[in-house]
Amino acid sequence: MSTLQDLSVDALIEEIQAHPVNTNDFFQTFRTRRLTPRQLRVFVRQYHYFCFQFVKILEGLLYRTPIRELEMRIELAKTLYSELGSGRPEQIHIKQLERFAHSVGLQDHDLAETEPIPEVSKYLNTLHRLFVESDYLIALGAELAVETTAASEFRYFLPGLHQYKQFSPQDLEFFEHHVGEEQAHHQWLVDAVRKTAKSPADLEKVAAGARQTADAWFEFWKGMYAAVFDVVPIQ
Repeated sequence: MSTLQDLSVDALIEEIQAHPVNTNDFFQTFRTRRLTPRQLRVFVRQYHYFCFQFVKILEGLLYRTPIRELEMRIELAKTLYSELGSGRPEQIHIKQLERFAHSVGLQDHDLAETEPIPEVSKYLNTLHRLFVESDYLIALGAELAVETTAASEFRYFLPGLHQYKQFSPQDLEFFEHHVGEEQAHHQWLVDAVRKTAKSPADLEKVAAGARQTADAWFEFWKGMYAAVFDVVPIQ
């Protein structure tokens, strides 16, 4: 791939990393304010709902990727394998998050009964449309944005949670693990874009998916802010 194309990929990454979702009000408030037990439970229930559903949508993206796009499929498979604990059931990411949920007083049946707020549902619907119903290059851009922006949230979540003395290292394993893990996911998706987007037109499709996803993720966190900090009546 040409140097010019590489620079274009780099410019897209810089654009995603500069998106305001990476420094949104929810992240900043979470890092600096001690949440009440109720606020923590609202956050965990909604965030768990998203994470639980996301893996299935990611499976759909892998299935829909053209069979000849081997490099893209390899990087997506690595990401999915990581989400599923790299073959270790106790390290499945959603299981790590559920251990944290237990530490804030949520049981499995509480998580199973969670009703998503509209912004969570809308974001999941957006990802389903982009991953499963769109051109595979748009889908690739969407997943690139997911993994690039995900690296930001843990830089806020982990310091915020370190304010609470009641959490053990085991309770915070999900957040500790993702500080480094999301950097790997991001790099895998960058590699997939470099190996799959073979023309400026291809990269424009990737960029379109990435921008839609970053904007939708921003709306997700605006909804979470309202639910957690503005005393929206969610139990």
